[in-house]
Amino acid sequence: MHRLVRLRRPLLALVLAMTGGCQWLHTGNPAAFRPQEARTMRTIGACGTTCRDSLDIVAMGVSGYLIIPWRDTTQLVMTPPSYTNPTLWWMALGDWWLGSSPDRARVTRRLRDIPAAGPERLARVRAILVGHGHYDHLMDLPPLAPLLHNATVYGSRTVAHLLAPTTLRTMDIDSLTGTDAQHPGRSFAVGDSMSSTIRVRAIEWEHAPNISNLTIADEDQHEPRRRLPRSVHGWKKGRVLAYAIDVGLRADSVDVRLFMHDAAASPDVIRRAAAVLNTMPEARHTIAIIAAANFDQAHAYPDILLAHLAPEHVILGHWEDFFRSPEKSPRIVRGIKGRELVRVVERFQGARWTALAPGATLRLRF
Repeated sequence: MHRLVRLRRPLLALVLAMTGGCQWLHTGNPAAFRPQEARTMRTIGACGTTCRDSLDIVAMGVSGYLIIPWRDTTQLVMTPPSYTNPTLWWMALGDWWLGSSPDRARVTRRLRDIPAAGPERLARVRAILVGHGHYDHLMDLPPLAPLLHNATVYGSRTVAHLLAPTTLRTMDIDSLTGTDAQHPGRSFAVGDSMSSTIRVRAIEWEHAPNISNLTIADEDQHEPRRRLPRSVHGWKKGRVLAYAIDVGLRADSVDVRLFMHDAAASPDVIRRAAAVLNTMPEARHTIAIIAAANFDQAHAYPDILLAHLAPEHVILGHWEDFFRSPEKSPRIVRGIKGRELVRVVERFQGARWTALAPGATLRLRF
């Protein structure tokens, strides 16, 4: 009986998907996003022959990115990729009875197909930034632990508790997180604090509902786990964070600010996050990674965010259908209207936006 009670939410989500809109049963045509193809690079920046440095952003899959500042490639930043990708049907039905675990063979194959994020580079990752604890952001991180032996995972207390059974070093940054202009939080240095030119600020964020008013696994993990979750529903959301990643040629300057998050948020949350950013040093260049998944589940997203940030460039993140094998050609995450998102972005950005297929790179020269 207890298990049947626990089944209500995922079963209700599946019923809503089937009866509330058939778009949830079909993936979207990626043509609307014109994704940059794997193993190719798009270069932006208007510095001509006077460029002093560059920053590479390599798409690893779903909302996973490897961030490479070329002035110092020994202190890299990463967000977790997703490769296992249980199907919608398995997540709603079979997962509860048989469970889900990382597909380690697939993780290995996918990394082999992304040479820009190969083992040598992953060994140089010093910070892994986690926005929240859902399975599509965290479940495939433990298999990568042997390649990330120099890294520390930064996230909420829930994220630290979920990863407690692994060998990954974790840091609960709830106390450092900015919430508004009166409580802007504190930045931390990536890697060696004496020489690092990368600083990170966590900012309180939000996760829009997955469907209707339901958010899957919308809880905290209050105690360190002894074993990793056996079900995708055991990867609890916890506190949701956005990140401002500041890169400077010197420790006292911000040449590039990368503002990134992995879920859509409401106007009030965005305005408070913008107030935190206004307390920070001004950046010469700003790039924003926004969330395509469930963008229309939050009012005026990403309109208000783009109006506040006025970024130089936007990356459409979390756009691949994560209920589909990543070894197939990527499709747009089901349930969203891709062309509508593009219209919103282009209203603010014109052509200054990119969607990266897994393995593609955006390079900013500055």
